[in-house]
Amino acid sequence: MILCHSHRFVMFCNPGTGTGPLLRSLQPFAQEPLAEYRDRTPDRPFHHLMTPAEAAAAFAARGWAFADYRRITLVMNPFTRLQALYRRVADTDPLWAQMRAAGLGQPGFCPWLRSTHSDGRGAGGRPWANWRRLGSWTAAAWSAGHITDFIRTEALAQDMPPLFAALGIAPGPVPPPVPDPGQAWTTAYDAPTAQLVARRYAADLARFDYHHPVLDWVA
Repeated sequence: MILCHSHRFVMFCNPGTGTGPLLRSLQPFAQEPLAEYRDRTPDRPFHHLMTPAEAAAAFAARGWAFADYRRITLVMNPFTRLQALYRRVADTDPLWAQMRAAGLGQPGFCPWLRSTHSDGRGAGGRPWANWRRLGSWTAAAWSAGHITDFIRTEALAQDMPPLFAALGIAPGPVPPPVPDPGQAWTTAYDAPTAQLVARRYAADLARFDYHHPVLDWVA
């Protein structure tokens, strides 16, 4: 998250959308310190994965006009994002690690995905690991009506420069666009799970003009 008062913008880190390189390029414009999630206080409420709704409440508590700021976030094709989220969970979940060590394997991608939610408790996890909970939320659930500018991670290099120009800033180099995973991603999805994602994230797919090879064979 980057909060810049002089240029009136907030760059939100929407978990799982590859915001890290962009945040690093905007770091010179950060004008509010960020606390760790577990260390946040009423006097220091801002943290890296703060949701727009949480930020709106923090602004209101300070008497700041949230509506006067550009509120920016990234979005990513949900078919791509959900598999990346699964891989991160597999890499970090201690119970899954214990299961693998005991020779029991770990939950498969499709059963795991069917157990997640597109809002609320999302993909579960501890409260401080909110990247996991929020990583399966839809854009509407994440933004809660507070975002003014959605930028597609896949088109970052094209879409961010005009916004930077409008804000009157010149950040570091914009990271390159995320490579198209192509057909390789379709092998993770069975047809019922692909249909589920297409239904859950229909608004995201339509709003941001996302296509994915897996949709070609979803009945």
